[in-house]
Amino acid sequence: MKKLIVTLALGFAFMAAKSQTTVSIKEVVNHVGKEVTLCDSVYSARSLENLSLLNLGGKFPKEVITVVVFKADRSKFAKEPVEMFENKRICVTGKVTLYKEKLQLVVNDPKQIKAN
Repeated sequence: MKKLIVTLALGFAFMAAKSQTTVSIKEVVNHVGKEVTLCDSVYSARSLENLSLLNLGGKFPKEVITVVVFKADRSKFAKEPVEMFENKRICVTGKVTLYKEKLQLVVNDPKQIKAN
């Protein structure tokens, strides 16, 4: 019985991982509303009072997508996300959304971002 439970748990984990699509920075615009994994360089970053912004695909205001970490989630990170990831290549997983007609991906958990 224990083997069956472990096998089922692993199967569900693999299915969940497979459901996320890895996309390039050029393709991300075609994935609004979908869960994706995106890898690119952080070209510019900024820490504001209520959020941290990591711009991928170009420097602000010509970024392709912005990774957003809200103030409530900053404490989950070892350091301020801007300090951790500015000028580094990262892979980030999450749902692509639009905010004021610009692409964004909101991160609520440090596990969603990996330095690459």
